[in-house]
Amino acid sequence: MDYREYSKDLLSRKKNLVSAYSVLNTELEKLEQEKYACKTAAINAEATDGEDTVHRERLLGILANIDDCRLRRSVVERELLKIEKGLNGLSDYQRDLLEEFFVERKMGAADDLMERWYKERSSLYRDRNRALEEFTRSIYGVLQL
Repeated sequence: MDYREYSKDLLSRKKNLVSAYSVLNTELEKLEQEKYACKTAAINAEATDGEDTVHRERLLGILANIDDCRLRRSVVERELLKIEKGLNGLSDYQRDLLEEFFVERKMGAADDLMERWYKERSSLYRDRNRALEEFTRSIYGVLQL
């Protein structure tokens, strides 16, 4: 089992994870507002005509959706935290290498990096592999099992 492949996959999903985190936070806020509105409607229905079972069922559905949303957000948070901690242990150069090659996956990334860091292509790829190894060790502890 090569954990470098897991690291590459994790880095390639960084942009999607950031987007998902934002969407999940927004969804959670909307669900909380809906929960409040449903509770208010249930209390009003209970006070007026006693038909609060519809509101209670709806409230149970909303609560289930909130739990599901919180679970998904915690998974995304955990992944983003791994990425953040892994990148924090690297130099700016190493971080830039991983961002360009694995997160952004831009065409011509090597050429851009060669100009920016005044490196030859071979040393750039060698440094990229070293940066990936350090990133992998910092989040998984090992490279291979």
